[in-house]
Amino acid sequence: MHKLQQCWVLLLLLFLPVALAARQTSDKFLQRKYKGNGNNRYRMTTNVEHNGKWQSTIEAICELIEEDSSGIPSEEVWWATKKVYTPKDTAGSYEDLGNTAVYKISLHPLGKLELPPITQPSLTGEITDFHTFFVAISPKLGIGKLHHAGERYKKPDFVQGNFSNGKDILTGQDCLDVTTTLQELNNKEAVIITSFLPPSSNCLQFILPEMQTPVAGDTLNNFQMVKPTTGEKVNVFFGNETFIIRSILRKKDGVLVSATMDNRLTLRLKVNCNKDYSNCQTTIPFTIKRTVHLELMK
Repeated sequence: MHKLQQCWVLLLLLFLPVALAARQTSDKFLQRKYKGNGNNRYRMTTNVEHNGKWQSTIEAICELIEEDSSGIPSEEVWWATKKVYTPKDTAGSYEDLGNTAVYKISLHPLGKLELPPITQPSLTGEITDFHTFFVAISPKLGIGKLHHAGERYKKPDFVQGNFSNGKDILTGQDCLDVTTTLQELNNKEAVIITSFLPPSSNCLQFILPEMQTPVAGDTLNNFQMVKPTTGEKVNVFFGNETFIIRSILRKKDGVLVSATMDNRLTLRLKVNCNKDYSNCQTTIPFTIKRTVHLELMK
């Protein structure tokens, strides 16, 4: 072999492991790094507006306790307290949840991150929103593929959600097109923007044919919900939903430091329908705006 070729081979052998190691590190530097015995507490504050008017503010606290099962780390979620403020109760009603609704989540590449069964209807919003915050920074949505500020990953298939709980939400479904972007990166933190938008084609089985017609311009409907009302009647909601989450991650271990979700729905509300959704009293425009803020308490 020529001496020049030998030099190139030697350089390749010397630097290839370094390059591969750097690539592997960059693939994982935003992913969650578990300690095995850690725990974190989060406060989640939700502000809700209907048709531009304030409806409620909800503050809930949960604790995450790390565990390791078969070599795949995860965290148990324990909900501790909840306080609800409304126009009729500005002092707020407090509920001690007694560390209930225990379930597991994992940001490990091989971990499970399915929405848990909603066994406690009063925590439907808290469980689904908290779950969404973690999905937004998960390997399932491509966080391991983001290495430099400005890079983005678009999930190739649409995400279908089901937030029915069998009590105050008889049917609750949405369909979303998801893109994850690494917006900012410094020595200590990373800022991730995760966009959940109406898809380019429908992936819901609508309960009524009229739901196929967009309620806002040419934006496809991607949301439907049925809630019980008085007697045997139900209210039916349908239209389009978007939400965008801005997450701040601690770079050294991938812990979620804080996040804010901007959730907006442009809907039609069919009022006082029969259980088969017929003979509704009226159909009116209806908007929902929810701002949800999550913060690490320690």
